Amino acid sequence: MLIKSITLNNFRQFKGKQTLEFSTDTEKNVTVLLGDNTFGKTTILQAFNWCLYGVADFPKDSNPDFLLNLEVANEQAGIEQKCEVYVELVLEHKNTEYVVLRKQAYVDRAYGNWNSLNSQLTVSYKENGITKQVREGEERNIINGILPQSLSGYFFFDTERVSDISTRKDLSEAVKGLLGLAAVGNARKHLGARTLKATAIGQWNAALDSSGDERAREAEETISRESDRIESLREEIANANKELDSLNIKKEKIAEILRDNQNTAELQRQQQNLEGQLEQEKGELADANKQFLKLFSANAVSYYELPLTDQAKEFLANANVDDKGIRDMTEASIRDIVKRGRCICGAEIIKPENGSLGNEAYQHIMDELNYVLPAHLGTAIMSFKELLASNERNLAQFYPTFEQLYKTIQKHRDTIARLEDDIARIEASIFGKENMSSYESDMNHIKESIKRMSEKIERANRDIGASQSAIEQAQKVYDGLVSASDRNKRLIRYLAYAEKICDWIDETYAEKEQEMRTKLQEKVNNIFSRMYHGERRVQIDNQYHVTLFAHLNGKEVITGESEGLKRVKNFAFIAGLVDLAKEKASLGKNSEAVTWDNEAYPLVMDAPFSNADETHIKNISAVLPEVANQVIMFVMEKDWQYAESVMSVRVGKYCKLKKFSESHTEIEE
Repeated sequence: MLIKSITLNNFRQFKGKQTLEFSTDTEKNVTVLLGDNTFGKTTILQAFNWCLYGVADFPKDSNPDFLLNLEVANEQAGIEQKCEVYVELVLEHKNTEYVVLRKQAYVDRAYGNWNSLNSQLTVSYKENGITKQVREGEERNIINGILPQSLSGYFFFDTERVSDISTRKDLSEAVKGLLGLAAVGNARKHLGARTLKATAIGQWNAALDSSGDERAREAEETISRESDRIESLREEIANANKELDSLNIKKEKIAEILRDNQNTAELQRQQQNLEGQLEQEKGELADANKQFLKLFSANAVSYYELPLTDQAKEFLANANVDDKGIRDMTEASIRDIVKRGRCICGAEIIKPENGSLGNEAYQHIMDELNYVLPAHLGTAIMSFKELLASNERNLAQFYPTFEQLYKTIQKHRDTIARLEDDIARIEASIFGKENMSSYESDMNHIKESIKRMSEKIERANRDIGASQSAIEQAQKVYDGLVSASDRNKRLIRYLAYAEKICDWIDETYAEKEQEMRTKLQEKVNNIFSRMYHGERRVQIDNQYHVTLFAHLNGKEVITGESEGLKRVKNFAFIAGLVDLAKEKASLGKNSEAVTWDNEAYPLVMDAPFSNADETHIKNISAVLPEVANQVIMFVMEKDWQYAESVMSVRVGKYCKLKKFSESHTEIEE
């Protein structure tokens, strides 16, 4: 596809009829239109969309639905006055020139109260030099066959407003169509299956005559019952897939929020961890304080007495101490024993009486009175010295334990102070930001829901497989019983051929679709590496959504994306798509495969270098003219100065926009 020209008539600020022609040279394939903001660059881009698809996206504050030039509207105002807006595109697609013309009539109902009528679309083409009109009602199919509307946003590219590729829906079918896979896919859908009554195979199967045979009718009932069950299960799967799509969209949105706030989320997790550590440290400090006070209360007095103890030991060092006394024995104890009349050893004690001296036991125990206080100080000194020695042994570990507990307390205090400082710093840095923990919780719930929905789909697919097996068995019985008539034989032959073709398409189509996606990913990665001055990898999933990965600590992780990086990613995807579309594609494994030529596509871009730095601008400028057969860009002069040094050799045409007023801009070639 090549765009030769666009003509605007009274379309927004482009007053009167103005035509912009584009370079179609294979080497100098770039057209540059220079203009500052508000000069009308975006208006021209939207003119492409309006002409082809009848939609134009203008800011809400600019009366977006009113396309008629305001100066013309004022000049032509009058009851029942009519004015016409139109945009005409001349393009070439697969060696055929097409003219796409969309008109919008306006009628003034009351001096400036302009009402729009329905727009009119016509498409004509040249065949053997003769201009022919596309049949009414087929225009939209022709246009979507040239460029699917679902992909138009990538080829008519408003860099400042285009959504991220990774969040776009319904890309799969559009990309397949662009890469030449849609026709074969449509053929497969047309053939269908015996269980799908509206398809070719389904209709032939329904036309088989099974009358008069009970077993055939039973088999037919089985086929019908299991077919209904399959349809019900497929409806269940379709609903589950819709729910899954909704969940994946929510998941991607939350993932994007988490990626964009990755630092905040990490800091909040750090804060939670630090707060947990702080509570633990405070608890351990309280325990250490209790131990410290308990040890101090039990031993501090004795410890502080140690200097006096040393003096006492020195004083008693030369004291006359013998060991004749019994420790802790007192005079009162001895006299109580004597009074009782029997020693603790059991010996009888006889006190002196009538001049007698008493027995030997009495004499012996009375001798002990000489060795107890106050009669004998040595025993007391001995007991005191033993008490001092015992205290010294008990206090030997007091100071090291006391010192260690004090150090432990100080360590906990220092750790608590550090943790409180770290928490305060984090609180200051995330002040006013959302709590990411709720998003992380939502993400976990969504992942669980996705898992449940995927399991539901998997169960339904297993049930479908079981029903299909039952249908196959019943079909064999049915085919064997109804093959008697010539008509049935002919229909059975049709079914066999059609189902064989379906098997071939299923195998080769899936193979080619995977091959196309693999090639596209390779091309996008190659182009991305040339555009982006960093190290990241592109991955394209089954729905052709694009995700960026980077290496972190030896692992590949999904990365956050700045607006500039999203632009580079989008450019790489589009450039890869354009480059792949130029290649000849084949379907199948051998020389008899179906083969066709795909079409190259242009890139029409408004502000392509928005949010890109100088290095990225130069990289993008070098790649785009190589992969696209035609590049049309609407650029501000300040951005063009970075691209010009790289792209000027590929420029076939320069144009400028000249602004006379807010409602009047002209194209200068």
